[in-house]
Amino acid sequence: MAKYLLTIIYIVFTTCGITFMKLGGDSLSLSFSKGFSFKIGWITLVGFMFYLISFILWQKLLVKYDLSTMVPIVTGISQIIIITIGYTIFKESFSVQSLIGALIIVIGIVVMTFGNK
Repeated sequence: MAKYLLTIIYIVFTTCGITFMKLGGDSLSLSFSKGFSFKIGWITLVGFMFYLISFILWQKLLVKYDLSTMVPIVTGISQIIIITIGYTIFKESFSVQSLIGALIIVIGIVVMTFGNK
């Protein structure tokens, strides 16, 4: 049960991180002229913090559970969620090829999750 809860929390944090960084736009600037300058917008910073926490959770998942199943399943689920967010929030295009790819990912996740039982 803890495995699934940790995985869900990771997926929420990683997709929120990506979404907030996209919402923040190009607010990150780094400059070395006239010394060191670093600026970041608050929305991008929130996304960065979500993504940082997701990285820590990801490290815990990789150490604790099977790498060969964890990476494909979690990556696939995250990709499906990101495609959905891109389409609904950012009004990005969604082609037939994207739909076919998403369906293949879902089928792969089902096979990997329930195939060994």
